[in-house]
Order: sequence, then structure tokens, then C-alpha cells
Amino acid sequence: MPVSTRMVDRIKPQPGHAVLDLAAGLGDTGYLALELIQPGGELITSDFAPEMLTAAQRRAPEHGNIRFRQIDLSTPIDQPTATLDGVLCRWGYMLLDDPEFALRETRRILKQDAAVALAAWTGPDDNLWSVLPIRILQARGILEPNEPGPGQFAWADPNEIEDTMATAGFLEPEIEVVDFTMRYADVDDWWVAQTQMSTRTADADKQLDFATRSDVLADLEAAAKPFTQPDDSLIIPARTWIASATA
Repeated sequence: MPVSTRMVDRIKPQPGHAVLDLAAGLGDTGYLALELIQPGGELITSDFAPEMLTAAQRRAPEHGNIRFRQIDLSTPIDQPTATLDGVLCRWGYMLLDDPEFALRETRRILKQDAAVALAAWTGPDDNLWSVLPIRILQARGILEPNEPGPGQFAWADPNEIEDTMATAGFLEPEIEVVDFTMRYADVDDWWVAQTQMSTRTADADKQLDFATRSDVLADLEAAAKPFTQPDDSLIIPARTWIASATA
């Protein structure tokens, strides 16, 4: 919520605006903007995965003008030029093979002086909620070392974000850091959450036998000690960049 709220603030939504939420997942960020663009506004909630669009539709508010569209950011966006008042993309661009192309397309469909707001994770050590399960699997030889290229931390360096936005034609990129926390009921809940969010972790989990999975969870429990609360719940710090710029 702190990340989505700050992103929405950056695009300055107003009644009557048309806003596109790219790589929307469950749609939460766009739905915050939807409240601010009424009356008369339109929200386009999009994702590459049809399953995510279906889930977003189930969570959609009952009131407000929302369209759901499947959009592949590796291809031209099927949207007329200069027709949108704002674009949101939470943790999407850095996963692409060619984020500059996607940002150029984003700029094309924005009206002059309209804004894009994006989120991209800072470094691995700032986000142990995501990194520790992967490191444990790698230490046991279950996962290969991380390869360079697109991924969760591809834009850990804010200069990479600024340079890519500027090269794509955006004006005056502004970047800030947002700290928040990831919360889990217990270690098992943490593991299940990671298998649902990370394809790598999910694929590895499917291959584990009972004994190996028990060992992995024991390692995870040990790693979780600094974040474990008296009721066994976990509160783990997280950090992300928020960047915005105008077309």
C-alpha cells in the first residue's frame, strides 16, 4: 500500500482522467487511482497473464469505469498515441528484456506533460524477504546462481532507471526510496508466499522430496530469527525505488 499510494500521487490523477495500470497483477495500484479519476474517468487494468487479469477482475471495485486488457510489453501497446493522462507500472519494467522499448511505448501513449510512475526494487540486501529463500536453495545446489539480465534487481542502481527513462524520451525523471515491510504468519507462510510469487522457487519446490524440503524450511527458520515476533509471525524489511517522469 505505501508503494502504490506514492505511485498514484506521482501521476496526479484528476476526475475525468484516463489511466493505464501496466503489469497490474491483482490491480491494487490502479484501483487506488480509480477513486481519484471519478467522475468520468477510465482505468485500464492490464497484465500479460490472463490468470492475473481474471484475479484482478474478481477484486475490482463495484463502481467506476474499468476495462481489462491483456498487454505484452515486448510488443507495441495497442493504444492510440497521446490518449492517456497517466500510466502506472509497479515492479514490471525491470523484468523486461527491453525496458527502454516499453518505456518508449508508454511515452507514446501519454498526453504531453502526462506522467508515468513506476516501482523497481533496490538491492538484494534490502529485500531479504525475497532473497533468503533463493540463497538457501542455491547454497544447497537446488538452484543455479543468478544470471545477469532482467530480473527483480535489474534496476537496483537508480542511475539505470534514470538513464533508461531519459533515453526513452521522458523528461526530468525523479526517483525516491520507499521503505515498508513484508509480513507473514510464520515461516511456512513465508515459504508458500515465495512459491506463489517466484517461478524459480515454485519450480524448485516441486522437485523437493520430503526430507530436502524439511531441511530447506529448517534453514529458512534459522534465517528468519532476526525477523520473528513473539507470536511467530515475521516482519521483514523491504525497500523499493519509486520513479516518475513526464512525457
